[in-house]
Amino acid sequence: RSLDRRANLSAKPQPASPPPLSAASKTEPKTPHTPANAGISSASKPEQWFLFNDFCVVPSDAREARHMYGKHKVPCLLFYHRIDLPMPKPLPHSNISNELFRKLTPDPLALNLPNPTFKPLNFHSEVPYHGQLLAIDAEFVSYAPAEKEVLEDGSELEVRPAQLGLARVSVVRGDSGPSHGACCMDDYVRTVEPVYDYLTRYSGLVHGDLDPAVSKHHITTLKHAYLKLRYLADSGCKFVGHGLKKDFRMANIVIPIENVVDTVEIFHFKRQRKLSLRFLSSYLLGLDIQQGTHDSIEDATVALALYKKYLELENAGTFQETLLAIYTYGKQFGWDLVKPKVAVPVHQ
Repeated sequence: RSLDRRANLSAKPQPASPPPLSAASKTEPKTPHTPANAGISSASKPEQWFLFNDFCVVPSDAREARHMYGKHKVPCLLFYHRIDLPMPKPLPHSNISNELFRKLTPDPLALNLPNPTFKPLNFHSEVPYHGQLLAIDAEFVSYAPAEKEVLEDGSELEVRPAQLGLARVSVVRGDSGPSHGACCMDDYVRTVEPVYDYLTRYSGLVHGDLDPAVSKHHITTLKHAYLKLRYLADSGCKFVGHGLKKDFRMANIVIPIENVVDTVEIFHFKRQRKLSLRFLSSYLLGLDIQQGTHDSIEDATVALALYKKYLELENAGTFQETLLAIYTYGKQFGWDLVKPKVAVPVHQ
């Protein structure tokens, strides 16, 4: 076995109480009389060895597995045993009520916001329900930079990633109806510590956006933003977005996989690069988004439009053909944007 991903790992069974390895056993092939094979009958089946290389597993032989290639392999032992765990207890029922959700989502007109960006759900006609389609996107800021080390060859190695925090989360209505595509939640999360970098190019956020004293947006706490997302998740809503894994991780919430529609995974060929929201929107929708900076309402709206386009292509039986054409175009033109027909933010 080896810690090197390119080297061999063995699936060879071991005795219940194997003796310690000797120095010779690490470098010399073992015979049936070596201590490592003690307790194994000579009439047992031939040894089976396998080469693990990421997702590729192929048969190997003992000679190849035991050959150390100098110091390129590091021998180690792996022991596996089965543990039958009890079934996990069901999650407790959410105690977030409709009234609490409504209280946490005030009417922007009552807040005297200069440019309201959302219209809260009307619980007389828009009570969240199981399967309701909602588009979501989140933006982040950096509280601390990444820590890097300079190697001997002059290259840099990141030893600790940047410390990111949730700064804005937007939810857009996805079901058909008069309010289709309208934003129902646009929370700017108040910072509890100094912001190192607003990442304006990627987040669209600038100094003052997260400060309740000067911000022109709806400011809330991280806990309140989480409670609202948790309420929608517990209601069984289906979330659509582009690259949602990071968004949900930063929001500290787990969504059942059957309630997540991620367009970065839908429009993706295995072992190929994942496509950006901007490139897909330019090719499939003729839109030019993210001009200069990102906007979470715009990104959520475009992800919703891409999902609708996917359903349209699936119903027509042309999705795989279209996806192949997208990758062909991207490789041919260096993933440059298709000349857009529309050049305004989508939610406007």
